Formats: sequence, structure tokens, C-alpha cells
Amino acid sequence: MTPIALDLDIGNTIKVIDDILAARGDRQKTVWEYLSDRLQAVSVAVGDLDRWYLALLADLEEVFAEPEPSFERIEAAIRRGDAYCSDGRLALALSEWCGAIEAAAFSDVLQQRKYRTLTSVLRSINDPLNRYVLRLEYLQGGGRYNVPESAPGDRKWDLRTALDLVKSMAFPFQADTVVKGAADVRHACEQAIRNYDRALSLSLAHLVGMARQDLAMETF
Repeated sequence: MTPIALDLDIGNTIKVIDDILAARGDRQKTVWEYLSDRLQAVSVAVGDLDRWYLALLADLEEVFAEPEPSFERIEAAIRRGDAYCSDGRLALALSEWCGAIEAAAFSDVLQQRKYRTLTSVLRSINDPLNRYVLRLEYLQGGGRYNVPESAPGDRKWDLRTALDLVKSMAFPFQADTVVKGAADVRHACEQAIRNYDRALSLSLAHLVGMARQDLAMETF
């Protein structure tokens, strides 16, 4: 598997989002254009964060599928995983957009009966988006989404705990220890992929799509 240039990907995603938010910069945005742009930014950020999360685990699993995993590949995989678990820019942005969407959902402008479907959709976004942010903050070392260490058996595995396992066996590096522990790492990564709650992303994709469609169809 080709190593993931995670730092570059985060930078590119932020640039894409900045372009989305500035797309109408040549004229005054209405509040609803502003909201539509924030919804699109949420969709881009969540899509990329999910893709990176699963790709990082798959990459780590592949590294430890080698007969004799090299320290260089292990170190590179850890560095990419740590970048995901330490770069809080997208978590902060998602949290900000969550507040903006919630504020819009309770806006007096949407009190008319014809906007009740749109309002319902916007209000429904808050819960999955807030839980998505809490999970991301947990992975990045802050807050409490849930505590994998207290979960039984294979439910404890996620990207953060899988990385902790790899670090515990890779530093200091001893080839025989790594070879002996490779199966445990592969198992942890596989379970972390299986444990990933896709319901949040699927719910957000559906709700954001509905809201943007409603906004596009309405003339405010």
C-alpha cells in the first residue's frame, strides 16, 4: 500500500473547504447561502476524516502482514496515525459549524409552516454531528466519547488503542518482538475497522444532502 501523505491531505481538505466558504466572496452572501456552504463543508470534512481513519488502519494492518516488518515502515505508519490523532483543525471547524447549523435551525426566519421540513432536518443534524465531533476529540486525546479500555474484548479497539499497542511493542525496536506481536496488531486493526460506527457518517450524509436540497429549492 502506498504510504498516506496525511498531513498533505488535511491541508488539501482545509483548502477545499476554504474555497467552498469563499466561493461567493465576490458578492454579499445571504444567510442561507452561508448555511448551505457550511453544510457542504461538513460533508467534505466528514468524508475525508472517515476515509483517512479506515485507510490508516488498513495501512497499519498491511505493514504487520509483512514477514519481517521494518522499523521504518512501522515508524511511518505511527507518524501518520499520530497526525490524524493530533491535528485538531477539522474537529474545531466541525464544532463551529455544528453551532451555526443549530442556530439556523431555531432561527425566527424559519418559523413559517412551509419551512418545517427543512427545520426538522437541520435540527436532526445536531445530534449525529455533535457525537461525531466528540468521537474525533476522544481520538485526538481530549474529551470522552466513550472509553474503549472499559469495553469487553474486541470492542476496545479503535485507531487510538491500535496505535498504543504498536508503540508498546515497537519502542525500543526488537525485530523478534515485532514479529511475535504482528498477529495481535493485525487483529487489533481489523477489529478497529469493524468497530467503526458508520451510522454517524451515513446519517450526516443523508441529512446534509436533504438540507442542501431543500435550501436549493427554496427562495428565501
